[in-house]
Amino acid sequence: MTADVLNSPALPLLLQLEAGGVRFRLDGEQVLVSPRGVLTPEQREVFRRHRSAVRTLVSILTDGGVQDRVAEFRRQLAAVPAPRCPAFLFRPDVAYVRGVCFSCGDGVAEPRFGRCWRCSSAWRLACRLPVAAELAAARDAARVT
Repeated sequence: MTADVLNSPALPLLLQLEAGGVRFRLDGEQVLVSPRGVLTPEQREVFRRHRSAVRTLVSILTDGGVQDRVAEFRRQLAAVPAPRCPAFLFRPDVAYVRGVCFSCGDGVAEPRFGRCWRCSSAWRLACRLPVAAELAAARDAARVT
């Protein structure tokens, strides 16, 4: 996943539509939207201009592991009074070890401390806000207890 996808104008649009009950799925390279015909001409234009980012984001949104984490992280977010923010830990009993996601225990792409792509994507989606890639990367690398 690249910072370009997370900074794409497609992300806030997908989050807005998803919060409004619109559902997405991939059919090969095509993104299907349900209910049909719900997109405005302006929204269709964003989809057209950022086609690759939309496909990547929909694949993330529809991943079962990401959805499980999003549900848990939304529960955690709702349980913490503002202005505090939860640690977004999928499994709070995971050891903090290099090469292992400190949120869920899955392996990470590089032998480093941090979150896997599913946990990293899910906490951003749980907030229903686009999060700057630099801020997200810093939070994913930080040990928060």
